[in-house]
Amino acid sequence: MDEDEVPTAPVWVWIVLSLIAVVSFWCQATVTEERFVPALNVIAYEYNIPNDIAGATLMAAGASSPELFSSFVALFITHSALGLGTIVGSEIFNQLIICAGAVFASSSGRLQLDKPIVLREVGFYGLSIGLLYFALNDRRPSDDDELGEDHIFINFLDACILFGGYIAYVLVCANMDAIVALFSGTSRAPPADSDNKANYGAVEGLARPVSFNLPDMPFMRETFGHEPVANFADSKQAFLRTPGGLAVNDSQRGSFSSIPESLRRFSDGRSLRQFFFSVRDDKPSDEHGLHDIEFNAKEGRISCFMWQRSFFYNKARYGTNGWHLRWFSFTKDGMKSVPDRVEFKKHGLKYPKFTQIEFDDKRHIIRIENPAHCKRREFFFMTPSDEVFDAVVDKMQGLVKHWNSEEDKAEEGTAAGDSEAEDEFEDSDPHVDMTEFPADASILGVAFFVFLFPLRFIMQWTIGDVRTLDKEGNPTATLGKAYLAAFMCLVWLIIGSYAMVSSLEHLADLMDIPKSVVGVTVSAAGTSLPNYVASKVAAQKGFGNMAVSNAFGSNTFNIMVGLGLPWVLYIASNGFEPYHGLHDDGITMSVIILGTVLALFVVLVFPFGFVIYRWHGFLFILLYVAYLAYAIGQVYL
Repeated sequence: MDEDEVPTAPVWVWIVLSLIAVVSFWCQATVTEERFVPALNVIAYEYNIPNDIAGATLMAAGASSPELFSSFVALFITHSALGLGTIVGSEIFNQLIICAGAVFASSSGRLQLDKPIVLREVGFYGLSIGLLYFALNDRRPSDDDELGEDHIFINFLDACILFGGYIAYVLVCANMDAIVALFSGTSRAPPADSDNKANYGAVEGLARPVSFNLPDMPFMRETFGHEPVANFADSKQAFLRTPGGLAVNDSQRGSFSSIPESLRRFSDGRSLRQFFFSVRDDKPSDEHGLHDIEFNAKEGRISCFMWQRSFFYNKARYGTNGWHLRWFSFTKDGMKSVPDRVEFKKHGLKYPKFTQIEFDDKRHIIRIENPAHCKRREFFFMTPSDEVFDAVVDKMQGLVKHWNSEEDKAEEGTAAGDSEAEDEFEDSDPHVDMTEFPADASILGVAFFVFLFPLRFIMQWTIGDVRTLDKEGNPTATLGKAYLAAFMCLVWLIIGSYAMVSSLEHLADLMDIPKSVVGVTVSAAGTSLPNYVASKVAAQKGFGNMAVSNAFGSNTFNIMVGLGLPWVLYIASNGFEPYHGLHDDGITMSVIILGTVLALFVVLVFPFGFVIYRWHGFLFILLYVAYLAYAIGQVYL
């Protein structure tokens, strides 16, 4: 193209389009994590959808909604290849960058993968790549293209086969244990009452012994998948919780020592909170360390930090808000906790007088089995260290013995400590709304909050938040509210996807580059960042196998559903004529690269006993940089 034909625009147009794209990324990520996934979780619970099926269907759709809706918008509204490019680029980002981020986040510098689960995820991802290449393989000139350029023709049968592959994936996920048992000749699930430490941890008076140190306990397998124990080794020892669900190394506290004190004071969240909100309560983490155990012999009380699993993310494969930090207190009257947030005294939780507990000392996970066997009120906790785990388990065992020996059982199963007048909790919800001022954030965080506040305000009042609990931890959201919230999320996701696709397409026109190239680079990274953060947090807490499986599972969904479903609907709505709106801009070569990168993953990881090491992570990053260089280089070659 001649120089005088290159599209030009004022600087402010570039700035506005870039801001729209960035804000749309944030909007889609926030709606997905803070509203859509919880609403789908409530719906899945109300219909008793098993975790495996819910995770592979509703929750997968929620987590991958940015890619899915960008594909719909690009296909039905803007008629461009950006949606396809976004998904193809996201595949490479997920496989390489998410796996690298997960292994870097693990304290041991290695991730042990569960062989059957990884084989399932890698196998179906490979199948999706093959089906996608087959669907894109018909390339020829189109009659309605005056330039005579090659177009990609996608027929209805190929689109149906691609989408149908995900139905097979869901069926395999739902019957995974039976399939493994068929091929191995043995079941992966140990008997529910098995115990490889005879009589250890048994508590007199329990309906059945406390489970202890079971590598594949039923509640671990059903709730958290087959997470290898090796990933939990020292996984939480060196980490402290920070705002937003991320974690930083304990040694990094005070790392601002080289910054002048006047600036350091305002870069610290607590100082900012004290400066603007001196009358507000400090968070529990301002007074206690993550590994602190507070003993009070006179009251027979111990207090400590533990993570509690959120009810509103328990069917998702993993979410950034899946676990939240709380300060717990155990006395002879019961067990209570408050969230690690400002004004925490309003959001306490009183737990039932449990008569059975299950715990896993390798993973530091504890489960309270409610006396009434109400699934709504099953509680899962994760301790940050061996010392905290031992102290909590010992105290829980003592409480179980004490409550089982009481003669008066009239109030068994009610919330503990109801007679204590000083506990006037409003609710037990640890999740803050979108408009709550981030008093513990840095100046940069506050600046972003102020800039986005108008959008936050509108989102807060147009999308209902189902993450509401009473003071005993019971969800209060109805099924109708969950449906309404999910519908409004869809509206916002369509708006956000349209803003993202439209702004990036205009930027591509201004830069005179194919829209598919913008899709595989900028759009792919922006829509995949939430998955990256969630997988990194998962690896930090010891769920490294889950983090990697989440990356490959998202890839399978993106291709088979994110591309297959829109193509099926589009072709069916246009008289079943093949869809040929895609130019052959090297997108099929990107699909070949997907297969090549997957083959490299298999060659690099499988021979090492299904373990990902840090050097794998560095190599993955180099491969991703090489891919970006290739994608961008195609524009100028």
